[in-house]
Amino acid sequence: MSQTQYTQTQMHYADSEVTVSVANARETTGLVDWQTNGFSCMRHESCVTDWSDEDHLKQIHVPEIAQLAKALSGCDTVIAYPPLLRNPRIAMEIEDFAPIHFVHSDFTQDYEVMARDPKRDYQNFLQPLLEAQGLAPDTVAKASHMLMLQFWRNTGPIQPQTPLAICDAHSVPAEDLAPAMVESYGGGEFTFQTFGVLGTKNAQAHRWYTYPSMTRSEVLVFRTFDSRLAASGDAFWTPHSAFIDNTVGTNAPARESVEMRALCLFT
Repeated sequence: MSQTQYTQTQMHYADSEVTVSVANARETTGLVDWQTNGFSCMRHESCVTDWSDEDHLKQIHVPEIAQLAKALSGCDTVIAYPPLLRNPRIAMEIEDFAPIHFVHSDFTQDYEVMARDPKRDYQNFLQPLLEAQGLAPDTVAKASHMLMLQFWRNTGPIQPQTPLAICDAHSVPAEDLAPAMVESYGGGEFTFQTFGVLGTKNAQAHRWYTYPSMTRSEVLVFRTFDSRLAASGDAFWTPHSAFIDNTVGTNAPARESVEMRALCLFT
């Protein structure tokens, strides 16, 4: 795989801070897609006219992402999660919604358990989504295979101070993952388990990438859970983190972005 270095930056791992090299994914040969490497960037035009209006995003962007997730995965049913906005205004109101400078992958093997179990408090979040989308309460429990795809879009200046870096899933072994519980994220009434990533041993072997100057017409797709990969012991995680972009200077504008999650279900 031929890589072009974009910058070096400090990554905040679960056990250490490590200076790593971040490659320019646009100039890297050998990267394939989200199924192979855990992530890919693609062109995706949206009908959204105001990326700061959460209600507008729910009306327009949620069905757009549901349609894209179904086309990419070939699944039978998509449960599109609400949009998560990260910008300076929202970060002032909800600290959790500031860019996350911590190397992590959102979900562990426990995702399948909590999504299926009616007694887990994650149902406080999941069941209203099922009801709103006209799906039966046991839709997730009956699925034979579940996949979580995440969609990250830069909606502000194309050269923000803290863009997103993403790691080739196969460069991060399971031994580098440290499960941790997250409670009441963003004020939600539920808990979930996430992977923090350890850096002391293998950080220099982690293959980091970024897509410089992303526009609103592009979306970064990455996988953070797959029940079949979890069952086989293969990499279903895709570590990622905000990072300080040393190429744009200290006066670069703050990042504005929108994240979407789509739970893809197969019968």
